Amino acid sequence: MMKCPDCRGKLEIVRACRKVAMKCGECGREYRIHEVADQIDEEAEEALGRWTAIVYD
Repeated sequence: MMKCPDCRGKLEIVRACRKVAMKCGECGREYRIHEVADQIDEEAEEALGRWTAIVYD
């Protein structure tokens, strides 16, 4: 399970128009994928693999 660097809550994948990010279910902070890339687990990697491109800001 990926955890928020700030509060250690669970990070969830959120999709929006032209954007994929990770959002904490506890504190609500949103992270760009590259900010938490060192934590990507198999579950997140599988979900992210469903999209053909991820735009990095």
